[in-house]
Amino acid sequence: MTRLAIEHGRLTLRDFRRTWPQLFLVTLVTRIAVTLVMLPGLALLLRFFISRHGRTVLSDQEILFFFFTPRGVVALVLVGGIWIGISLIEQAGLMVVGFGAAEDRRVTWFGALKYVFRELPRILRLGSHLLVRATLLVGPIAALIGGVYWTFLRQYDINYYLANTPPEFMWAAGVTGILIAGLAVLLASKVAGWVLALPAVLFEDLGPREAIRDSLADSTGHRWNLFGWIVAWLLAGALASTALTWTIGLLGRLIVPVSGDTLTAVSLTMGAIGLLSLVTNAILSFLSASFFALLFVRLYRDFSGPGALARDLAEPGSLGDRPAIRIPRKGLLLGGALAVLASVVAAALLARSVRLEDDTLIIAHRGAALHAPENTLASVLRAIEDSADYIEIDVQETADGDVVVFHDSDFMKTARNPLTIWNASGADIDRIDVGSWFDPAYATERVPTLEEVLLTARGRARVNIELKYYGHDEELERRVIDIVERAGMVDQVVLMSLKYDKIQKTRSLRPDWTYGLLTTVSLGDPRKLDVEFLAVNATTATRGFVRRAHRNGLDVYVWTVNDPYLMSAMMSRNVDGIITDDPGLARDVLEIRSRMDPVQRLLVGIGTEIGVFSMPEEEQVTDEADA
Repeated sequence: MTRLAIEHGRLTLRDFRRTWPQLFLVTLVTRIAVTLVMLPGLALLLRFFISRHGRTVLSDQEILFFFFTPRGVVALVLVGGIWIGISLIEQAGLMVVGFGAAEDRRVTWFGALKYVFRELPRILRLGSHLLVRATLLVGPIAALIGGVYWTFLRQYDINYYLANTPPEFMWAAGVTGILIAGLAVLLASKVAGWVLALPAVLFEDLGPREAIRDSLADSTGHRWNLFGWIVAWLLAGALASTALTWTIGLLGRLIVPVSGDTLTAVSLTMGAIGLLSLVTNAILSFLSASFFALLFVRLYRDFSGPGALARDLAEPGSLGDRPAIRIPRKGLLLGGALAVLASVVAAALLARSVRLEDDTLIIAHRGAALHAPENTLASVLRAIEDSADYIEIDVQETADGDVVVFHDSDFMKTARNPLTIWNASGADIDRIDVGSWFDPAYATERVPTLEEVLLTARGRARVNIELKYYGHDEELERRVIDIVERAGMVDQVVLMSLKYDKIQKTRSLRPDWTYGLLTTVSLGDPRKLDVEFLAVNATTATRGFVRRAHRNGLDVYVWTVNDPYLMSAMMSRNVDGIITDDPGLARDVLEIRSRMDPVQRLLVGIGTEIGVFSMPEEEQVTDEADA
């Protein structure tokens, strides 16, 4: 087995050495086509299905519910299958070149892509077949995991289980872990059995169903070999990526400090390092894709094939022992000139991106929840003391129609009391201590009403009210509106929710108020949302996302950011608000950034994102209260 693996590796390296120019061109052309044509077309198709569902955007749980509808199932199979098929197009082109190399035939990039284009319908259908099979494998396990949740974790609010990890939570986690591990083994076995299906479609003129059937049959007895190669490929890619990131970061940390102290000099250096990072990562991606395709063509020929390639595509013996394309000296000079030009352009863009002032809002998440029990008057007062611009709170209705400030559906996390908000009267809630769980010093804290919080914050901080829904609301929107207007804080309040339909309902009552959608993931076109801001997690809030949102008149708030470096990075990305448990820390970061010159802002804004620079030790933020 080891000798066979070594031979496969040697032949793969030989094939790559002789064909890398054609492989590179296949990769370049397919990625351009996928980026500019195929993925936008796929996005339009998905938006069509969502629009037929009566919506422009789906977020979080709505996405799950959508895919359980008949229209959603069709969208999943069609759009998901096409997406997998698109991801197979590059591999198909690389495999055609690799198959030619195995037969000593010089297949050009154009010939390979023309061949793939003829097979495109079957490749896309193969993607749909693979998606359906994977879904049928994952579905029962997902149902079992849902059953575990229903059995162990349904009695109380999920935040109680996450915060306190009681025995039933540990049982649920253990059973879920076993199920996921079993699913991983099952999927690994199936993927190792499916991996020869694409070359079977390309080189045996088989339909998707027949190709998968033959792949499963031909891989019998070789599954562990195929699986081992897949794991080795994944590990090699991960190690290479880590090493590359570390090396470029080290290079930047060595070069940037001696590159000068002017914005122009630092911008040029950072631009060059950024370009180097972009190019080397692209090369690594190209190498990874190429070696996978060439290797599995060889494995296919040994375990399944041999298959056949059209004679008119290339003649046997036409490949030769050297690459089919040589780069002339003029080409190298031109490439160098283009690299310099790209560095200059990148430097100019970086210099333009430097923000000399920050206007990021500091939004205290459930008050200053890191320093006082969340959603209490104590946390609200601490947030005001820490100069928060907004206090973010959660509101629900009680059994007697009061609107109170509380996040969970019950009191298990904060008081070990199973009483739910919608079954509790004001008198019930007044007896519940919601502060001692955080610190005995807060034993007198009770659940405040929305009116109490508004009166506490009025004239001192604005309030971001999140409307919480657990399926028992009656007139939450109307009651919140009445309380805000009675407190005279219409111009000091914004509203947001996870549920877009509830935002629309509230908008119909007060069209001129400010509204936002709180979301983790979304599908569709957010430009058509009738809101003024989006509240998203830090992973979603990329520079491109923020730029597109601003272009469409939407502000971006990012949650929940408690790390000073991430806060600074978000400010550099021009987000409009940072939702944090530690508003004092965020205010300190803003203060530090206000003392930075343009060079320091560039280093912190860009350097931290590419691993080149971090905030100086003397400027690291600490909080004396936590020391």
